[in-house]
Amino acid sequence: MIDPAPANSADYADALLTARKARSVLILLLMLVLFFQLGLFFAGRYKIQLDGTSWWLDELKYLVGLSEFLGVVLPIVLAMTLWLIVTIMLLGRVLGVSHLVSAFVASLVLAVLLFPWQAFLMNQSFSSDQFRVPGALYSWAELLLRVRVQPEGSRLQLLYWARFVGWPVVAIVIVLKIHLDSSKGLGAGLKGAGVKSTAPMVTIRQPPGTID
Repeated sequence: MIDPAPANSADYADALLTARKARSVLILLLMLVLFFQLGLFFAGRYKIQLDGTSWWLDELKYLVGLSEFLGVVLPIVLAMTLWLIVTIMLLGRVLGVSHLVSAFVASLVLAVLLFPWQAFLMNQSFSSDQFRVPGALYSWAELLLRVRVQPEGSRLQLLYWARFVGWPVVAIVIVLKIHLDSSKGLGAGLKGAGVKSTAPMVTIRQPPGTID
């Protein structure tokens, strides 16, 4: 009778390898989005003029809009991918699930942080527009309006720099944590799901006097 355990282990290993590739691509895209928004803020504040009409400004507008879209969608897809990995590891009964659960929870926190929930405050009246505590991603209109603003008061300055620098840096740290935790868990899981040949080697000896 053929033992199905090695075949099942190979299936779990293939599934984990495929999910790991998807996780790596999603994390790479998230890092590119966050570094793009962070770099564009510093470039617009200290180097380049963003108010004007030119083809490269139009390209930047498209890229900022694309970064907003990816920043909202990618954390959700990443969380779904990590949950899929957790499910595969639970079914395969391999080690490392705790690290993946930690990465999954961090991905949910990341999704909340990157979600542009300041949009819900657009129609609210405040004494100052700078008082709104937004998500980590900004739109082109917000960048153009506030990139060279000098907030008055320590409270508004703290909110300003947290808006354009602090939250993106926190998001980058969370993405790195997700990568490290999921890598530890996947490493342990792939090691546990690895196919190892346990069948002993058989040596066939020919009878004496037999010619090959």
